[in-house]
Amino acid sequence: MIKEVLVDNAFTKERQPDNSDVIIIDPYTGCQLQCPYCFQMNDSEWGKNIFVNINIADRVKQQLGDIDDDIYIGSKCDPYMQLEKTYRLTQQCLEVLSKCKNHVYITTKADNELILKDVPLLKSFFTPPTVLMGLSNINQVHKGMDNINIHVANELKANGIDVWCFITPILPYIMNIDGMIEGLERSVPIYFDKLRVMTGGNQDKKLLRWIDEKFPQYHNAYLKILYEADLSYYQNLYSKYKADSRFTFLTDEWGT
Repeated sequence: MIKEVLVDNAFTKERQPDNSDVIIIDPYTGCQLQCPYCFQMNDSEWGKNIFVNINIADRVKQQLGDIDDDIYIGSKCDPYMQLEKTYRLTQQCLEVLSKCKNHVYITTKADNELILKDVPLLKSFFTPPTVLMGLSNINQVHKGMDNINIHVANELKANGIDVWCFITPILPYIMNIDGMIEGLERSVPIYFDKLRVMTGGNQDKKLLRWIDEKFPQYHNAYLKILYEADLSYYQNLYSKYKADSRFTFLTDEWGT
């Protein structure tokens, strides 16, 4: 259910693995993408309601002066999910942020190309922003160089927008990693991360149901990955790309 709400604070903090905090703006709370491997899936209530923070841009404008750090858009939502086509809250926030000196990072893996409508706005920023483009959208994960977000990333880059691509998480055997890499413009950096699933909750069960529905041939392989800590796929991938500075492995837990 979609619910329009008012928020008091535009900015929240999110703790990172290194125990640092980053500043977040979420124009929405909840996500329409519903990727079954998302860590939020361990929350049984996740996705039942999506909140539209209709006054978020006004709050950003009022509170921006108190923020000295980098700003990330999109943590508990994808800022370019389909609701953005109706509400344009991300666009409104970007219009406010375009005049500030803070470095803005926009995190999205939505495959609707909506972000391309904001290219003129992104190019107008006082401090050039960075788009963190995810390639692990549920509708695109098996498509290799035909992944729509590869086209979006290349288009952003061609327009002078700083863009980094994230294959996070990597879904073993399902993804055509070589094809994704081949399709991306060579100057775009690529970040890898393993599949991280909490067992004993909801996330692992939802993931396995999705595997059984879409890729049943990999059921046994995913049982080993989830419950036996099988890292063989990741070890091979690490060995293949570790020497290339274009690629960053987000953690050192690759079983090597």
